Amino acid sequence: MYVDSRKTIAQNIGNKGEAMAAEWLWLKGFQIVERNKKVGRFEIDLVCKDEHDWVFVEVKTRHEDGMNAPEIAVDYKKRKKIQHAAQRYLRESGEKSIPRIDLIAVSMLPHGTQMMYFQGK
Repeated sequence: MYVDSRKTIAQNIGNKGEAMAAEWLWLKGFQIVERNKKVGRFEIDLVCKDEHDWVFVEVKTRHEDGMNAPEIAVDYKKRKKIQHAAQRYLRESGEKSIPRIDLIAVSMLPHGTQMMYFQGK
């Protein structure tokens, strides 16, 4: 794994989880349109296309020392921010579709890495 010495350990772990998620989505047939896209003050981890749907993916990664499961970190408030950013992205792109918000939770554990995918509606 490439480690960027200018970033914190948490940022490097997050980048690794994001790269794993992007690769998994690509293998599942998603088109990765953008990574780490700034929309206003918010950043969308992965902007993807899944056949005809625009999919905005939040990736949460936790290391073995993390106390909570990564998916717990995406609460109602965070989901609303992602939804608003996704709607703004589509509006600014001239797209007229409803965004789907997905979550990928990555847990890096001593015995291996676990990834869970939560598909939005």
